[in-house]
Amino acid sequence: MASFAGAARFLLLTVLGFAGNLSTSTADAASASPESGWRSDLDWAALTSKLSPSASLIDTSYDNYKDECVPEFYEPSPTNHALIDQPSGMCLPHLLLGWEMSWPRPSENGHLNQTVAQALTDILVDPSNLEGWVLDPTNPSLNLPYKVLFPSIASDVVAAVNFAKENGLEISVKNSGHSYQGASSKKNTLLLNMNRYTHYAATGITDCDASILGSTVTEDLSNQPCLLSLAKNKSSLIRVGGGENFDKVYRAVIAANEEEGYRPSGPRIDCVERNSGVLE
Repeated sequence: MASFAGAARFLLLTVLGFAGNLSTSTADAASASPESGWRSDLDWAALTSKLSPSASLIDTSYDNYKDECVPEFYEPSPTNHALIDQPSGMCLPHLLLGWEMSWPRPSENGHLNQTVAQALTDILVDPSNLEGWVLDPTNPSLNLPYKVLFPSIASDVVAAVNFAKENGLEISVKNSGHSYQGASSKKNTLLLNMNRYTHYAATGITDCDASILGSTVTEDLSNQPCLLSLAKNKSSLIRVGGGENFDKVYRAVIAANEEEGYRPSGPRIDCVERNSGVLE
């Protein structure tokens, strides 16, 4: 099956990191697929009351991953662009990232007592059990969150972090989920999916006035971005939101190039989240 063959190829990229994780894992024993309404003992309404109108907090389940994410990996050329905007916000760029260590073999302790050799056998040598493991909603190796928050502004993130701190919850964070080790997905966490966070790139390009170079930073920090850009010999910059990846940055630059002549500094993979916003 194409999807599992692709997942097998992906494992070759992660086996070194995977081996390191196996030797140091302290994963807690996993429970079966949770009932609807993860951590229903908590006052989620209190968190919702502190969110902006455009933010949303939703319950999710394995069914969301199966219905929204898995089908893409049956396509001849699966693409993360078809996964990023799925309603649950749970999709990951490679199928097996939804299971601990990218390994769907059922395990109650995060594969703590299993070997890399067994993983290679399961996924590369004899993948006959993979489909059954992947389609099992009670598989204890599932590594998916069951509460997802889509923040829109900074105060939404602050409210979520405070709520998690007050209630002893872990937080996971993702946008496109671009991580070879699936670091943006973790079971029993509150997932902050940043994909709907305020976007700025489309109108965020600024030409910096070279005459300000050497000036002190103003109290309101309004000149700081251009000072940093000019110090790196870059005459322009682009403001990018916390949930925008390079696809959105590149599209903004392409649009601006119809009038100007900008070239962004960034990776070739446009689903990667950006860490800076410098133009050349």
